Amino acid sequence: MSDNFQLLKNDDDVLLFGKDTFTVCRFKELCLEPIKATIYSPQQNGNNRFLVIFARLNGGFIVDKKVHIGLNSSKWESVSEEIECQLLKPGDSGWQKGRLRVKTYVNFLPGDNRGFNYNSWQPASKDNQPKSEIKIELEFSPDLTIEPESPLDDIRQSEGYKKLL
Repeated sequence: MSDNFQLLKNDDDVLLFGKDTFTVCRFKELCLEPIKATIYSPQQNGNNRFLVIFARLNGGFIVDKKVHIGLNSSKWESVSEEIECQLLKPGDSGWQKGRLRVKTYVNFLPGDNRGFNYNSWQPASKDNQPKSEIKIELEFSPDLTIEPESPLDDIRQSEGYKKLL
């Protein structure tokens, strides 16, 4: 297993998982959906996960129980487990086997939410969500195949070649 991961920058590259294919762009969109649902959807008890996370991460801190220090931004980053897949880049001759990982970056922006009314927030109102930015990056690491330095190396290693010497 290598740690030779490279950022997939071309949205038109194609990923193959078993028999399912996705463009890089579409796969990132599909990854974004469950992240947004987790952050913005209310829990069963009616509390909103985003507001709980937001309040805890962005509430700032108090020094010596006297001085409150607020935050202008707060970030959460995650990296997925590695997923076996194949990659096809436009112009390449075939699929390349390797591993994919998904990186997620969530920026909570408390400074942009100073006038936000948490008590009147309605989970169903997408236009009235607290401000945050979510970014998805995909990284691919090709399976490394050990190839001889020269095509002649295989011939040189053969018994027939050694007998000629």
